[in-house]
Parts: sequence; structure tokens; C-alpha cells
Amino acid sequence: MKKIALWSTLAIVAIASFIIAADHLDAPNVASQPSDIADFFAFEGENPNSTVFIVTLPASSAASNFDENVMIEINIDNTGADVPGAFPASVGVTEELVIQALRQGDRMYFFGPYAPDSTSLSSTIDTNEAIGSVAINSQGETLTGGIRAFAGQRQDAFFFDFQQFNTVIGTAPADGFGTTGTNAFANANVNAIVVEVPNSLLGTAPTHLADQFRAGLQVPVYGLPNSYNVWVETKRRN
Repeated sequence: MKKIALWSTLAIVAIASFIIAADHLDAPNVASQPSDIADFFAFEGENPNSTVFIVTLPASSAASNFDENVMIEINIDNTGADVPGAFPASVGVTEELVIQALRQGDRMYFFGPYAPDSTSLSSTIDTNEAIGSVAINSQGETLTGGIRAFAGQRQDAFFFDFQQFNTVIGTAPADGFGTTGTNAFANANVNAIVVEVPNSLLGTAPTHLADQFRAGLQVPVYGLPNSYNVWVETKRRN
């Protein structure tokens, strides 16, 4: 079993031909670096029996600027055993599965989902868990197990009206947000990792995290649908 050791540089919890890079003002020591994370999205796929994970990172030059020494790791809690609590990094919500992506040459290689040897900030890649690779900036490909993946540049999906935000925080609340706005990221690009995974590979989703919080606080539970607890980290090679 060959493994590649890495260490963590950043953890985020979840919950065009002319390149304009998007960044969302993360920690100063990784801002605008290949290990910086702009956004993380997780949602039901077009096929309701699958889950889509999207990780975006700043696109400082071209889509190929994914760093070969930075591994993107999607963490999945499918038991909910460690909550009620708060976000994973602070109270010990533990991942049962990981999906990992690492660029080598002009391709992005994917591993998992599989149970990791370590759930700390340090990780290894188990190459026996490789599920295939995709050419960077291709249209995406189907990997082992019916998993679909993409790696490359896309327009930033994040919407934020900076001008109105500055107006709101500088004046009375009556000047708040309306139904329209100017998206500061309208022409900005990000590097994106997209993975669509059949739910059969993720295990049974636990009781919704919010319901478990309410139960722990002894307040009414609202019966939200079961859901996976997920977050993403970037980890740099030792």
C-alpha cells in the first residue's frame, strides 16, 4: 500500500480568456495562494440518488495553476456520532470518509470515497483508493463507481454586492439590501473541483446536524431531512 504524506494548511467548514481572479478574503497566510479556498458547495445532484461536491479556489493565472503539492480533501461525516457541537475543527466532528484530489501534470487524480487512516490535520493518500483522473479544463469524465469529476476554470458562482454592503455597514439599516444588486464577482473566475458521487458510496446520511443541535439543547426538533455533514481542507505535501 503506497501512501503520500501531507499536512494541512487551511481548513474550511461547511458547512474567460481574460482572467480576473476571485477570492473571498480568507486567512492572510494563505490568501491568494493555491491552498486558499474560495467556496465549498454540497447539494443533491440532478439525480436525487447522488451528491455533488464543488470546491473553488482563486484562479490567479490559468486553470492549470492547481498546485501539485496541494491536495484538496473533502471530508464526510455519515454518522453524526460526534454532535451536538459546532463546526468540525472546533469540537471534533469526525470524518468517516474522504474524497481527495491531487494534480499531477495536466491531470487531476481522484481518490475515494474511503475511510482515512488519520482524522487529524495530517493526512495520507492511499493510492489503492485511486478512482481515476480527468484532464484539467476538459468537459469532465466518469470515474470508477459511476463518480463524475471535473477540474478546471469556471466563472465564480458566488454573488456579493460589495458596494451595497459597504453602504449598509456605514449607514442606517433602512439602507439595507434590495431584490437586485451588482455582483462584484460577475466577471471573476475560480479554479473548481467538481465531484458527483452516488449516495450508495457515501453510506446512509445521519440525522440533520441542526436537529441534533436542537436535541442537545433540549429544544424542539423540526424533522429536517437527513443530511451528510461535510467540510473541505487543503493540505500541503510534507
